Amino acid sequence: MFRKLTMILLGIMPLLGFSQEIDLLLLNQKYEQAIELINQKVQTKPSAELYFKRSMAYRQLVNYPAAIENLNAALSVDPTNITYLTNRADLYQSIGSSQKAVADFRRALSLKPNDLLLQYELGKAYLWVNNYSKAYKEFEKLQAADSTNLMFNKYSALAAFKAGKYKTAMAWYEKYLLQNPNDLSAYMNLSTSYEKSRRLDKCLETLRIAHNRFPDNRAAHLTYANTAFVGKNYELAQKIYDTFLLKYDTTFPTLLNQGICMYHNKHTEVALEVLELCYSGNPNDVYVNFYLGVCHKRLKHQELAARYLDFAIHISIPEFHPEMYHHLAQVYGALREFEKSIAAYKKAYELDSRKVEVLFEIATTYEEYNFNKTLALNYYQNYLKEAGERAENANYALDRIKLLKEDLFFEE
Repeated sequence: MFRKLTMILLGIMPLLGFSQEIDLLLLNQKYEQAIELINQKVQTKPSAELYFKRSMAYRQLVNYPAAIENLNAALSVDPTNITYLTNRADLYQSIGSSQKAVADFRRALSLKPNDLLLQYELGKAYLWVNNYSKAYKEFEKLQAADSTNLMFNKYSALAAFKAGKYKTAMAWYEKYLLQNPNDLSAYMNLSTSYEKSRRLDKCLETLRIAHNRFPDNRAAHLTYANTAFVGKNYELAQKIYDTFLLKYDTTFPTLLNQGICMYHNKHTEVALEVLELCYSGNPNDVYVNFYLGVCHKRLKHQELAARYLDFAIHISIPEFHPEMYHHLAQVYGALREFEKSIAAYKKAYELDSRKVEVLFEIATTYEEYNFNKTLALNYYQNYLKEAGERAENANYALDRIKLLKEDLFFEE
């Protein structure tokens, strides 16, 4: 701040034929004495320059309201002075009056339309008021004029990102990170841009680079793990969660995600231990109950599996029900509770008719139940009709249809 004041004063001092003492006081950081002297001079000969100098003194004393008041006075005398306008805009920005800052930067740029620095400041001001589309337009013009300036590139990329122009944001962030590979926020925004563009491989690669470059940054580490998890790359996600939990305190969502990864990676016993820890802290969480259920199912603890899965269905939102009913049906089948099994299968298919393999499982369950070959035959036929080319068990179903028809013929 003091350096900025010094440069301003050095620039205007040759233009002034008076008040050298004021300039020296400001340069020597004797702001209160400078204000006192300016007060005396303003009484006899007010001028825009004096108001401006007094505003600079107040600014250095962090009295921003007084600094703005003096800039208002200076602009009332010299309304087209770009220096006064930009300094007032900076002050408005500092006190949170960002809309007023935008107005001053726009006015300054209209007076000097080819000034790239003014355009840069206006673009940033639009960012601060969340007008991302206008910020993007300003930085788009700035990029056309100069695409080599590091700070122009930084905020151009940010504007594109905020405006949802993810393809442009990717290009501009990639260029900026070549210039400045030590900006963590740029890596995070770039990875999000890749994610929004459904380029998960590039998203993960960017987060890997960020994690390696900032190994002690908790947010970068956890975002890397969570992104791998959301992308169902459970093997990678588990490795990252494992190292994360060695370094940082355990939180419920992170521990739960680690347990889910362990389940998908076939480390079922360890997953069960982790999920039981989660259960002790949050027994009413739907994911905890569901994954405890499927872990017990895999380990052939069918009664426990049924209990957890049934409760998970009870507390979950409807979109999860089809998969949960599907698992519950399989558990009831393993327990030889065929009526419950078939009811759960039918519920799963009722809630999501895309789960055509459920029809096949209903048919096989009816056969195992061994009380209604006609229903088994109907479900095999319905399965082939609904699944079409998607039928994963078409050959088996065709064989069973043939045998069931023969059995029913001879029974007649």
